[in-house]
Formats: sequence, structure tokens, C-alpha cells
Amino acid sequence: WNSTTQQTQTSNDPLFMYCAAGIRVPVEKIVDQYQAESYGQPIQLQYGGSNTLLNQLEVAHVGDLYLAADDSYIDLAMDKGLVKESIPVSWIRPVVVVSKGNPKNILTADDLLREDVGVALGNPDAAAVGRKVRKLMKASGHWDALAKHKKVYLPTVNEVANAVKIGSVDAGIIWDAIVAQYSDLEAVRLPELDAGAARVTVGILTSSERPTAALRFARFFTARDKGLKIFKQQGFETVAGYILARLG
Repeated sequence: WNSTTQQTQTSNDPLFMYCAAGIRVPVEKIVDQYQAESYGQPIQLQYGGSNTLLNQLEVAHVGDLYLAADDSYIDLAMDKGLVKESIPVSWIRPVVVVSKGNPKNILTADDLLREDVGVALGNPDAAAVGRKVRKLMKASGHWDALAKHKKVYLPTVNEVANAVKIGSVDAGIIWDAIVAQYSDLEAVRLPELDAGAARVTVGILTSSERPTAALRFARFFTARDKGLKIFKQQGFETVAGYILARLG
């Protein structure tokens, strides 16, 4: 597939990107910048939990890019033949999120199990953060009690944060970089959770009918002087990346 003519003819067609919901804020800023710098190349975004999105693209077999909150999903997608190339973006870690001032004084993993503390968790079968928390808390011996005690499972990290924000629960577990998007929330780091960094990764889908355009956007997305700059501004711990200007 190397037809410059075909690439030009379809250059105004949107690229379709499956995007982990928690990473929406930097992604939308990057898309806006890319459209401004690439003569309006449209990007269509579909949000959801990383695992939910993987299931969708496996069924649909359409789309150009897949941004997962944890590269384990990209590995799964590669194993299934859905992704042919991937590029790392940033590191994120799970943290407990509480209202500003931490009114329930939640400081340890055991505090999440107190009777007076309502907890929201990402659904391990839908959201990357849920699966990561299940893995880490199993390792620390807290998972069975936490899964039983939790008030609700939610499909995306944003919904967990919003549940804490509106007060329907006292605490949730979300990615550290997401906390900055909520001025009335704060993070509590736990050693049990700090042990599990996840790597946000973007994959080029084998289903892409415009792989050249998809790769071009992915390179912009993961360049130190372009997309990663925006991720860093939004509080993400970015990978080293590269300078797009040097790629020619």
C-alpha cells in the first residue's frame, strides 16, 4: 500500500482513534494542534475503558489507532493481530483520590476497608486502572476484602473520579495524572499502588486503510516537541520521545 494518489484523495477522511477515557484532556489538545498544523486533518475519537475499547475494535475490525492506558492491552491487541506497531507515550500510576483535605483521613490501604469509607473502583473487566488495581492489591493481600467492600465498579477512570467529586463515595482509585483535572480532589499515594506503573501506549491498527496517515499522526502524538509536550503540561510523566523536526 503505497499510493500517494489514494492518500491524497482520502486525506480529508477522519482518522478513527480508540482512546482510553482518562486520557481525554491531553488527547483533545493534541488533536486540535495537529489539525491546526496539518491543514485540518480530522481525527474522530471514541472514548471508553481500555479493555472495553479493545473488545470493540476486535469485533468491529475498523479504525486507525488505539490509545490504551496500559501497554498490556496493546500487547493483547498485537497477539490478536489487531495492532501492527506501537509507540510509548507516558507513565501513570494508580493513586487513591479523595476530596480536598482528605476528610476521612484515608492514608493506608487498610483505611479503604473501613466501614465508614465508601469506595469506587474501575471495573477490572473494562478499565485499565481496574485491572492494574486488582493485580496490585492481590499482590498486597488486600484485593478480596476490597472487592467485597467496594461500593461500586465503574467502567472508566473518569467516572470513578466523578463519583468522589459528587460525594457518592469517599474514595476511588484512579491514575495519578488524572487528579490534576479535578481542582476539588487530591491524591493519596500508597506503597501498594506505587509498585505498579502503567505505560500509556498508542498502537497503529492493522485495520487502518490509511496507515501512512495514521503513523504520521502517531509520530506527532509521541514527539517530544509536539504531543508529549502537551502530556507533560497536563501532569503526565512522559517517555523520552524524539524531536519531530529532526525526522524530516
